Amino acid sequence: MLSAAQLRGGAEKALDDIVVLFTEQPGGLHHAVHEARRALKRLRAFHRLFAEGDPAFFRHQNARLRDAARLLAEGREVAALAETGEWLVTEAGKPQEAALFKRVAAVLAARREAMDHAALEANVAQVIAACRKVRGGLTDFDLPDSRRRLAKIVARGWKRILTQGNGVVLSVAGGGKGFHELRKSAQTLNACLILLRPLWPQAMLARQEMLRPIIAALGRENDLAGLALLMERSPQDFGEPIEQVVLQRLITQRREALQRTALQQAESVFAINAKEDANRIALLWETLSR
Repeated sequence: MLSAAQLRGGAEKALDDIVVLFTEQPGGLHHAVHEARRALKRLRAFHRLFAEGDPAFFRHQNARLRDAARLLAEGREVAALAETGEWLVTEAGKPQEAALFKRVAAVLAARREAMDHAALEANVAQVIAACRKVRGGLTDFDLPDSRRRLAKIVARGWKRILTQGNGVVLSVAGGGKGFHELRKSAQTLNACLILLRPLWPQAMLARQEMLRPIIAALGRENDLAGLALLMERSPQDFGEPIEQVVLQRLITQRREALQRTALQQAESVFAINAKEDANRIALLWETLSR
């Protein structure tokens, strides 16, 4: 399996790719922001998976990555809400709904066009600098060369991620309002599956297929929650009060449907015995390292 040097090289390449993405912006600024946020999430998952190998180092690096992602949050939210408005139009069941959603979509599209791109570009420059700092910090990346010790580190990280995810599922199923945390747990697990795919390609890919609709549903649910909050903060942009009441109800209905679907699927994904699964990961890591 991968050595510490190879793992470091993979993290360096991922950070370099983010810098290139922002420098060249082949799909435009908003696309670059979206892809960079996804890459930063994968890097944070990598740090969580190997955290026990050097807790202080990984905690520090993870904080840097978290802060970088936050710099992009507002710009991504504006674009995501505009995309959500377009999606709502396609989901309209009646002409009255379609008319309401089209007006909302127009407001959100205008908001995206009016966004301060100079401010976003300034944040992007800070993210590029942060990625370079994180990359420079990888010189202190230190994991044991022993495949058995490294296998134990990976297995413990895997067990922790599965256990935390299952705890979130149980909390949400019990009535807790943790769908945002459930989305993060699903994204982290998905990123770890990508990292560990060489261990057991078919099984890892199968789990990713199970996670994909969960992540998609909770991503849409999160965007709808953001839209509902924006309507509360800026009611003057969303029509007459009666229209806003109808819109909020329609949004709530769609959110609840997405939540039910995602939770039902997540209960299956995170129902795995974390300890047994971690033992399998350790064994696979050791055997593929030989």
